[in-house]
Amino acid sequence: MPEPIFPTPMQQPFPGAFPAPARAPSPFMGGPKRLPPELEEFQRKVSEQVSDVASRVKLIEERIENLRNHLDLVDNSLVDKHKSLVSEIRGTEDGMRALRADIDMLKELAERLAKRMEALASKEELKILERYVAMWQPMNFVTRPEVKSVVQNILKEQGLKVIEE
Repeated sequence: MPEPIFPTPMQQPFPGAFPAPARAPSPFMGGPKRLPPELEEFQRKVSEQVSDVASRVKLIEERIENLRNHLDLVDNSLVDKHKSLVSEIRGTEDGMRALRADIDMLKELAERLAKRMEALASKEELKILERYVAMWQPMNFVTRPEVKSVVQNILKEQGLKVIEE
């Protein structure tokens, strides 16, 4: 690349030492030339389209921001719901453990009761005992003191001497 004839303003050792290059007047720099009407119309349409696209982009950006906010809200809601469900599941699991312990205790109690029930007399054994009691008639039995009293009375009636123990 060839070196420029005039150095750039940063390279100039003395400002204003070299004359500035001659440039053609530009319509964008406030020059006297006007664009032809077709180009002005084209420029106006392009400006309108760029403005329309910019407003659409802004609208889309706002919608995206709203969707992000909504997504954050849903995400936070899901996190809260997940925490509450995990807490509820833990509570249910604790309840299940307690129920299992109660069921195990009841099983053990039922087994002990069954063993004790085996040691009890059956209906048939009770009927046999009932027959023996009816046959012996224990209510008609006499106690020792009653026998002693009766014997002493008989001995006194016969005039025999009673020895007391």
